[in-house]
Amino acid sequence: MSKYYTPTDLADYVHRQLNLSKMTVKPSLKVLTELFTTMYYTSLKTEESQFIKVTVTLVNHDTIKEFDEDSDELDKWRYYPFNERQEFNVKNMVKLSKAADPWSSSLAVYSDSNEKLYINGMIDQAIHYQSFLNYERDEKPDHPGIIQTMINGIGILNVMLDYQSLATLNQNSLIKLYPNVFKLGPVFDFLKRFSAIPDDRLETLLDIDLDEDSRDDINEVIYDFTVQAICRILLKMKNYHHGGAILITRNTKENLTVKYGLKYNRIPTAIEHLVSAIGTEEHYEEKIEKLLEKKMSIPAEDFEEYNENKADIDSCYDEMIGAVRFTASLSCVDGLVLMSPRLDVHGFGTVIAKTTPPKYIYISNASRISSNTIELQSNHYGTRHQSMFAYCLQHPESVGFVISQDGEIRAIKSVEGKVYMWENIRVYQFERSNKLPKVLSAR
Repeated sequence: MSKYYTPTDLADYVHRQLNLSKMTVKPSLKVLTELFTTMYYTSLKTEESQFIKVTVTLVNHDTIKEFDEDSDELDKWRYYPFNERQEFNVKNMVKLSKAADPWSSSLAVYSDSNEKLYINGMIDQAIHYQSFLNYERDEKPDHPGIIQTMINGIGILNVMLDYQSLATLNQNSLIKLYPNVFKLGPVFDFLKRFSAIPDDRLETLLDIDLDEDSRDDINEVIYDFTVQAICRILLKMKNYHHGGAILITRNTKENLTVKYGLKYNRIPTAIEHLVSAIGTEEHYEEKIEKLLEKKMSIPAEDFEEYNENKADIDSCYDEMIGAVRFTASLSCVDGLVLMSPRLDVHGFGTVIAKTTPPKYIYISNASRISSNTIELQSNHYGTRHQSMFAYCLQHPESVGFVISQDGEIRAIKSVEGKVYMWENIRVYQFERSNKLPKVLSAR
């Protein structure tokens, strides 16, 4: 019989993880239980017919500092206390959630000497933290508090330590592992192989002859941009709260009915523009470095071209952001978004023709396939999943991503005649926390 997990189970798990950490301030089990229970019941409410989405930062009241006028870091988060602290309860959380958009701020919560929780103020500049998690920022910004807990949907709580997800309570299941299918395993192998730009195209883009090692290095960069684009599309789709699917396949014709055919190549074009601009930047940096080593002045023309190139790189990133959002919005129409491994869009509103799904599919908790898989009948899942199972079985050179209405993201791939599925795949830019032992933080 399946176990149904509660906020108490989440508190118990997080408490055990934090007790193994190097942190000096560790919240008690009582504090964590009250925190997660109140937030869970808050997530079940609505405010003005809208579902609640809010982030709570559990802070150490003795060390958190108010707004510092003399701070040199203009985009650093700052803590602003309320004139009067508010009780930490569902009613206050629901009301204050309207003023605390998770992309811009979080509510600062602390416990007093009696371990009673209060909402004591707000923390701004959360956009930089969220931008990093969503692959829209490369540098990790400073972050406040002990842990952060996000309400991401009805009955869905995600607990973060630094930039690492400790656990997610998804209604009645407790998620501790997030397979990184883009780093290891069959999904990685497929995308890495077919997202690469052909050698002749690479040399044309960079206007230089490339040896094998250089081509490999550049294709690593291309793959990183490809993964970022896929993750950002999936995250945008998740935020629509209606479910959806992406099919990435080399065969965009068979067993598919495309309602809205659309040839949209802006994502691979943006990736090529980024590769070209970054290659040019490295050329200028190398040239300037050599001049500085010789203690020679930098010609004004070179300096101007270097700055222009930096502006070009920013423009390329903006192009990528726009292309990702355009592609994600196509999922709002019933049917899947059809893409090639290089992320050319071939259409949307796509329906997989009637095919027979496999009787069984195999759930893998690790990115690589191992003997530790769970066999389930495919009819355990709905028609969207079953049609993807059937397609991937017939077309091994494909990978499907399905987002359920509750926001869970799954990857589906056929390997040697069996259909495997990875649940709760890692799509955020999580990074291992140095506060946890490696055996825990590497999960």
